[in-house]
Amino acid sequence: MDTIRFLVFYQSINRIVKDIKRLEMKYMSEHGLRSVHMGCLLCIKHSEKGVTVTQLAKATKTDKALISRVVKELLSDGFITTKSADKTYNKKYILTEKSEIVTDDVEEIISKHMANARAGIPEEKLNVFYEVLSTLEHNISHDANKG
Repeated sequence: MDTIRFLVFYQSINRIVKDIKRLEMKYMSEHGLRSVHMGCLLCIKHSEKGVTVTQLAKATKTDKALISRVVKELLSDGFITTKSADKTYNKKYILTEKSEIVTDDVEEIISKHMANARAGIPEEKLNVFYEVLSTLEHNISHDANKG
Protein backbone atom coordinates (compact mmCIF):
# COMPACT_ATOMS: atom_id res chain seq x y z
CA MET A 1 0.00 0.00 0.00
CA ASP A 2 2.81 2.47 0.89
CA THR A 3 4.62 1.75 -2.38
CA ILE A 4 1.51 2.44 -4.47
CA ARG A 5 0.77 5.66 -2.56
CA PHE A 6 4.39 6.74 -2.93
CA LEU A 7 4.28 6.15 -6.70
CA VAL A 8 1.03 8.10 -7.07
CA PHE A 9 2.42 10.92 -4.90
CA TYR A 10 5.79 11.01 -6.66
CA GLN A 11 4.39 10.84 -10.18
CA SER A 12 1.74 13.46 -9.44
CA ILE A 13 4.22 15.89 -7.89
CA ASN A 14 6.60 15.33 -10.81
CA ARG A 15 3.91 16.07 -13.41
CA ILE A 16 2.73 19.14 -11.51
CA VAL A 17 6.28 20.51 -11.25
CA LYS A 18 6.93 19.90 -14.97
CA ASP A 19 3.71 21.63 -15.96
CA ILE A 20 4.39 24.58 -13.67
CA LYS A 21 7.92 24.90 -15.10
CA ARG A 22 6.44 24.87 -18.63
CA LEU A 23 4.02 27.66 -17.70
CA GLU A 24 6.82 29.60 -15.99
CA MET A 25 9.07 29.42 -19.01
CA LYS A 26 6.36 30.85 -21.28
CA TYR A 27 6.36 34.07 -19.30
CA MET A 28 9.74 34.28 -17.57
CA SER A 29 11.83 33.99 -20.71
CA GLU A 30 10.17 37.13 -22.11
CA HIS A 31 11.74 39.07 -19.24
CA GLY A 32 15.00 37.14 -18.95
CA LEU A 33 13.94 35.73 -15.59
CA ARG A 34 14.10 32.29 -13.98
CA SER A 35 11.79 30.89 -11.33
CA VAL A 36 14.24 31.75 -8.54
CA HIS A 37 14.14 35.39 -9.73
CA MET A 38 10.37 35.44 -9.66
CA GLY A 39 10.22 33.78 -6.25
CA CYS A 40 12.42 36.56 -4.89
CA LEU A 41 10.47 39.31 -6.64
CA LEU A 42 7.16 38.00 -5.29
CA CYS A 43 8.58 37.76 -1.75
CA ILE A 44 9.87 41.33 -1.99
CA LYS A 45 6.54 42.51 -3.37
CA HIS A 46 4.67 41.11 -0.38
CA SER A 47 7.01 42.56 2.23
CA GLU A 48 6.05 45.87 3.73
CA LYS A 49 9.51 47.18 4.52
CA GLY A 50 11.77 45.45 2.02
CA VAL A 51 13.65 42.19 2.43
CA THR A 52 17.25 41.22 3.20
CA VAL A 53 19.15 38.42 1.44
CA THR A 54 18.82 36.28 4.57
CA GLN A 55 15.05 36.83 4.70
CA LEU A 56 14.74 35.99 0.99
CA ALA A 57 16.74 32.79 1.42
CA LYS A 58 14.52 31.71 4.30
CA ALA A 59 11.25 32.69 2.58
CA THR A 60 12.13 30.96 -0.68
CA LYS A 61 13.81 27.99 1.05
CA THR A 62 16.83 28.58 -1.16
CA ASP A 63 20.56 28.59 -0.45
CA LYS A 64 21.74 32.02 0.72
CA ALA A 65 24.69 32.01 -1.72
CA LEU A 66 22.31 31.48 -4.66
CA ILE A 67 20.01 34.21 -3.39
CA SER A 68 22.98 36.59 -3.14
CA ARG A 69 23.81 35.94 -6.80
CA VAL A 70 20.17 36.33 -7.81
CA VAL A 71 19.92 39.64 -5.93
CA LYS A 72 22.99 40.92 -7.80
CA GLU A 73 21.40 39.91 -11.10
CA LEU A 74 18.09 41.55 -10.20
CA LEU A 75 19.91 44.73 -9.14
CA SER A 76 21.95 44.92 -12.33
CA ASP A 77 18.87 44.27 -14.48
CA GLY A 78 16.90 47.02 -12.72
CA PHE A 79 14.27 44.79 -11.13
CA ILE A 80 15.13 45.71 -7.52
CA THR A 81 16.87 48.49 -5.66
CA THR A 82 18.06 49.02 -2.11
CA LYS A 83 15.84 50.77 0.35
CA SER A 84 18.68 52.66 1.94
CA ALA A 85 22.03 53.57 0.39
CA ASP A 86 23.88 53.99 3.68
CA LYS A 87 23.90 50.37 4.95
CA THR A 88 26.61 47.96 3.86
CA TYR A 89 25.19 44.81 5.44
CA ASN A 90 21.62 43.63 5.75
CA LYS A 91 20.42 45.92 3.01
CA LYS A 92 16.73 45.73 2.38
CA TYR A 93 15.63 45.35 -1.21
CA ILE A 94 12.46 46.70 -2.77
CA LEU A 95 10.91 46.43 -6.21
CA THR A 96 11.39 48.97 -8.96
CA GLU A 97 8.61 50.20 -11.19
CA LYS A 98 9.84 47.75 -13.86
CA SER A 99 9.37 44.76 -11.56
CA GLU A 100 6.05 46.01 -10.20
CA ILE A 101 4.62 45.68 -13.71
CA VAL A 102 6.12 42.20 -14.17
CA THR A 103 5.00 40.91 -10.76
CA ASP A 104 1.48 42.29 -11.27
CA ASP A 105 1.28 40.38 -14.56
CA VAL A 106 2.65 37.21 -12.95
CA GLU A 107 0.18 37.41 -10.08
CA GLU A 108 -2.66 37.76 -12.56
CA ILE A 109 -1.40 34.68 -14.45
CA ILE A 110 -0.99 32.75 -11.18
CA SER A 111 -4.53 33.66 -10.11
CA LYS A 112 -5.95 32.47 -13.43
CA HIS A 113 -4.10 29.15 -13.33
CA MET A 114 -4.84 28.55 -9.65
CA ALA A 115 -8.54 29.21 -10.25
CA ASN A 116 -8.46 26.62 -13.04
CA ALA A 117 -6.53 24.16 -10.88
CA ARG A 118 -8.89 24.36 -7.92
CA ALA A 119 -12.11 24.38 -9.96
CA GLY A 120 -14.75 22.27 -8.25
CA ILE A 121 -12.78 21.81 -5.02
CA PRO A 122 -14.47 23.28 -1.92
CA GLU A 123 -12.39 25.75 0.12
CA GLU A 124 -12.48 23.47 3.19
CA LYS A 125 -10.85 20.65 1.21
CA LEU A 126 -8.21 23.02 -0.17
CA ASN A 127 -7.35 24.14 3.37
CA VAL A 128 -6.92 20.52 4.45
CA PHE A 129 -4.87 19.77 1.33
CA TYR A 130 -2.41 22.61 1.99
CA GLU A 131 -2.15 21.65 5.66
CA VAL A 132 -1.38 18.04 4.73
CA LEU A 133 1.03 19.10 1.98
CA SER A 134 2.93 21.29 4.43
CA THR A 135 3.16 18.43 6.92
CA LEU A 136 4.35 16.01 4.21
CA GLU A 137 7.01 18.50 3.09
CA HIS A 138 8.21 18.97 6.65
CA ASN A 139 8.33 15.24 7.41
CA ILE A 140 10.02 14.29 4.13
CA SER A 141 12.56 17.10 4.56
CA HIS A 142 13.25 15.97 8.12
CA ASP A 143 13.89 12.38 6.97
CA ALA A 144 16.00 13.49 4.00
CA ASN A 145 18.21 15.76 6.13
CA LYS A 146 18.86 13.42 9.06
CA GLY A 147 22.54 13.51 9.77
